[in-house]
Amino acid sequence: MISFKKEKWIPVRKSNLKYYVDIDLFYRNKTSGEVLLYKNAGMHITDERLKDKSYTGDLYIRPEDKSRCLRNVHSGFSSNLDESMEVGVEKVKEELINIIDETLHEPRSGGLEVIPDTMDLIVDSYSRQPDVIKNLAKISHSDYTTTIHSLNVMALTVGYCFYTNKPFKTTVDYGLTALFHDIGKTEIPQDILSAPRPLSDYEFDTMKSHTLLGAEILQANSHDVHLAIPGALEHHEKLDGRGYPHGQKTISEIGQILAIIDSYEAITNDDRLYRSAMEPLDALAVLKEEVDKERLNKKIFENFAYSLTNFSGGRGGKTILSNGMDFLKV
Repeated sequence: MISFKKEKWIPVRKSNLKYYVDIDLFYRNKTSGEVLLYKNAGMHITDERLKDKSYTGDLYIRPEDKSRCLRNVHSGFSSNLDESMEVGVEKVKEELINIIDETLHEPRSGGLEVIPDTMDLIVDSYSRQPDVIKNLAKISHSDYTTTIHSLNVMALTVGYCFYTNKPFKTTVDYGLTALFHDIGKTEIPQDILSAPRPLSDYEFDTMKSHTLLGAEILQANSHDVHLAIPGALEHHEKLDGRGYPHGQKTISEIGQILAIIDSYEAITNDDRLYRSAMEPLDALAVLKEEVDKERLNKKIFENFAYSLTNFSGGRGGKTILSNGMDFLKV
């Protein structure tokens, strides 16, 4: 008998099962805790079997199969991207959530190396159909998760890079860094991440550790994702030295970009019982106060604000018009 508790089984999204033909899948007997084979590698899962209500629990893969699974999912995303873009932005975001959710589950077990290729596709698609990728950040979700936040930050970052004419390679690297900036939150307790109240001092200290954990996770993965370490480590640093984790004043460009975009995305989308999400212009006004205190980069802030022109951002999907942002100029 295989013990469920003694092995690090990785759950998979059922919407991705079509990509797992060559992978063994397992399920857990909830009574005995025994892990049983659901299907052998090489066996297709029919629609009839997926509709079978006799087993409605999670399906799992072995940790050593994770990278192969993610490569299969990425290959499917690549093959279907043009078709998904024809369907609309909701379909593209659904596919990206599938990839990122599975990638970020147990990230120390590997699999992050497939994401640079996914990022290449996204940036290339942006250059061909910018409205689709731009509007990724427009779609609101009742279940606001780290994955959705990270995807929104990525879309806003790619938009910023195109607005400021960054080279293709830099845009890909910065988009990848944006996707992984909060990867350390995979090791923060869920009750802290989703607390419906302000955090205690102890909880906030725990939350702040996600920056250091993120750098550790990325360092432990393949060399392809090491470029994302500065963004994971520095996106809460401030130019006056009052940020965390190190209180440093010298911050990389991507660290400074993410300090602005990460904050903007969170305060325009993350509704809590004790705090409502803000409208885009109100959020920019809050960030401008930080700029005026010399905590955030002035030029990056102004470029980001104007990169939002005709960009449907914020939870209401409202367009931010340039003639409404004159007061934000520094």
